[in-house]
Amino acid sequence: MRDQLLSFFTEKGTLVEPEVMEHILSEEDPIQFAESIYSNLEAKPLVLTMEDIIKVESIVRDVAQEHKAEKESKEIKSSSGRGKVSVKAKDFNSEVKIKKDITGNSTCEGTIKDFQKYFKHRFQTLGMMIRRRREIGGCIDISRARKKATQMRFVCIVNSVRDTKSGHKIIEVEDETDVASVLVTDSAIGGENIVPDEVIGIIGKSWRQDLIIAERIVRPDIPDRRGFEGCDDPISVAFVSDTHVGSNTFMQEKWDKFMAWMNNGDEISSSIKYIVIPGDVVDGIGIYPRQEEELSIHNIYEQYEEFVRLLQDIPDHVQIIICPGNHDAVRPAEPQPALPSNIRKLFPSEVIFAGNPSTMTLHGVEVLVYHGKSIDDFVGTVPSLTYENPLESMREMLKKRHLAPTYGAKTPIAPESRDHLVIDTVPDIFVTGHVHWVGVDEYNGVRLVNASTWQSQTSYQKMRNIDPIPAMVPIINLQTGRARIKEF
Repeated sequence: MRDQLLSFFTEKGTLVEPEVMEHILSEEDPIQFAESIYSNLEAKPLVLTMEDIIKVESIVRDVAQEHKAEKESKEIKSSSGRGKVSVKAKDFNSEVKIKKDITGNSTCEGTIKDFQKYFKHRFQTLGMMIRRRREIGGCIDISRARKKATQMRFVCIVNSVRDTKSGHKIIEVEDETDVASVLVTDSAIGGENIVPDEVIGIIGKSWRQDLIIAERIVRPDIPDRRGFEGCDDPISVAFVSDTHVGSNTFMQEKWDKFMAWMNNGDEISSSIKYIVIPGDVVDGIGIYPRQEEELSIHNIYEQYEEFVRLLQDIPDHVQIIICPGNHDAVRPAEPQPALPSNIRKLFPSEVIFAGNPSTMTLHGVEVLVYHGKSIDDFVGTVPSLTYENPLESMREMLKKRHLAPTYGAKTPIAPESRDHLVIDTVPDIFVTGHVHWVGVDEYNGVRLVNASTWQSQTSYQKMRNIDPIPAMVPIINLQTGRARIKEF
């Protein structure tokens, strides 16, 4: 088999690193895997490296899984004596489990003790994740590290970040034993995008008594996973965010087209078993200055009643799951509980409500739902991040294993006894809304989704030069992980 692979790549004019060869040989069908990898490379390299493999491997495995699902579907059809058998989402029962949600579990009173518990839980939880990483092995606390003249490793929380005149960063950090000043130069590995209050590991050395020079910044990050562990059934989830019902910029005509498509029975629409709504279902009242001038419905209850009416055209077999956002009738501080009972009673009993953020499983596939308010903080803190591509901010959340690391910025956070914004389990799908953009991508095996809006540009957005991408529905196949976006 090794000779066959060498012949294959020789014909393509490509050399192969030994590590890559062993990786391909470990596959069930090495030749087919090599052909798939090569065909999905954007540029044909002179030397095929593991970096090339990692870039396209998840795509290859998703395609293979789709082919497998298609094959099984054809086998089902051929086994029937009556010709074509159409398997649709309505043929399956919904399977929803809310795994993590603040609703009914809030203990926050806003005391000093609450703040102490909140940050202690954050530091200990994320610190434990970092200490599991091989490169930070043997770390000690800051008070002991400062006495070492050789290389040191410790875990800390960032108090502040400031830029130096030479373009480097000085970060003030602390743990439970001491504080320290750390110089993070441009050459420090992982030294980009440091934000206040995130928990990091530092590998460095003492330069003088009051300064440590960082050689490497270690984050909790999520592990790199191969492929997509989907469910057995050929069903999909659609993400519909930021409808902003009650605003005079709500796009009724586009919504009507969406509802017509949901009922037309084509292959994609008939596969949708779940619709997840990551917040801002209504425009709310008094959310921003002079908002009343752009409202078509001035009563919060009537806004929700209108939203309920809009949901009536969704087919009965589709399970609807609603989480709140910063425009909804819940406390502004995150984590936000589910919509209150006086609002929930307006909806059909079949609708499921969860908090923001919340972690749930749909047919066994784990989905992290977060409205995305902290994207404002990431864009305002990290120069390389923009509203035009919120998926990059979402990657930072996964790397930091925290949805809103910076306390006291634009995202209000309630100091609960536990930090519910820590990403303690790795989801299969991570979805946000908030910024009225749309996109799908992948990071270390996790599908990233930003879920558009149903509101055209407001005067507030014009003032901030925000150009929304409305009336788009991201859809993820829960069996294969394939993502697509439907435009209306």
